[in-house]
Amino acid sequence: MRFIAIKTDDGTTKGKMSFYCKMLKVSRQGFYNYLVNKDKPWKYEVLAEEMMKINSEDEYNDTYGRIRMHQALLLKKPENVHIPSERTVYRVMDETRDY
Repeated sequence: MRFIAIKTDDGTTKGKMSFYCKMLKVSRQGFYNYLVNKDKPWKYEVLAEEMMKINSEDEYNDTYGRIRMHQALLLKKPENVHIPSERTVYRVMDETRDY
């Protein structure tokens, strides 16, 4: 999707968009949905920031797994942060692992 957005200047060049969508087997509606959602913030951004704070509190916190991180979040109960299930905490940890 990003390739099509770059090549068509975010969908402003209509003639090429049809060709790229056909070649990459992407529907035009799917591409338009991508354009609408590409600038929205990640829905777990606040949760990830809280998890990073917990990680940085102590040098040994970097070994926290999903269960311990979930327990730490439940213990801290940060304001305005919905604490999801352990599986979602794992997914957020996996997503932010490279940062």
